[in-house]
Amino acid sequence: MDEKRELLKNRIVPLDIYRITPKTNCGDCGYPTCLAFATQAVVGENSLDACPHLDPDALHPLRERLERQLGQGIGKKRESFEKTLEFLRAEVSRWLTPANASAVGAEFFTLEGGEAGLRLPYWGDTVVVTTSDVISLKGRALSPWEKIFLYNYVVGGAVEPSERWVGMESLPNSVSKIKSLRAHCEEPLAKAFADDASALRAAASGLFHEVETAQGEADWVGECDLLPKVRLRLLWWSADLQEGFPARVKFLFDARVLETLDLESLLFACEQIVERLLEKGRRARED
Repeated sequence: MDEKRELLKNRIVPLDIYRITPKTNCGDCGYPTCLAFATQAVVGENSLDACPHLDPDALHPLRERLERQLGQGIGKKRESFEKTLEFLRAEVSRWLTPANASAVGAEFFTLEGGEAGLRLPYWGDTVVVTTSDVISLKGRALSPWEKIFLYNYVVGGAVEPSERWVGMESLPNSVSKIKSLRAHCEEPLAKAFADDASALRAAASGLFHEVETAQGEADWVGECDLLPKVRLRLLWWSADLQEGFPARVKFLFDARVLETLDLESLLFACEQIVERLLEKGRRARED
């Protein structure tokens, strides 16, 4: 218990990792910014070795402490999210500018007292991002992960989509995430809407708009405007019981998406989408 108390008191925060990164946002680690890499490393969602540019001498003591910290369960609990949010709130201040608002597709504004903020659409909602917090204008409670996700979108800016759609397997350094995407997102959706296109359309209504594609590409294709510069596609193939083929679902992403979001944020977004679709489908069946 004394060890855990000591680790909590002196725990590693994203800034500790960020300080030893090259701060070039080169993307070699699979994340669009050094900040995103540091944030995910502290909560145990990526390896420190993902960055090939860290000084081994500076990394060694941090690696040992972080391993002990995560071994004690420090890093995935709410207080750890709050520590990460505390760091992001401080970091986001220099990105709350008219220029960055334009880059990420947001509206810049100034509150009474001079505090700057950005207002941006977020999947059927509008959120306000300030150094104090991220809030939904619809009054929806945002989870700590959603706030981290939205701060990460604002920090570092965003790029214009290429309009070229690819699967996660085509994104660099995605091997470790493909299995999670399939198990936590694509397979549950395929099972829930195995041969019921009308149920899928009803669940996707208001969240996706249907897209006409080349014949044979999929039985249903929907496109989701998650953030101003982030769109996702969902492809669904109905089960064919006579031929013995199960239903199938596949997420597609813009080929440049990792210049805006890191892989962990992308996977989180897909999980949130699936959760909403399954919940709408469940409520429809109960009604």
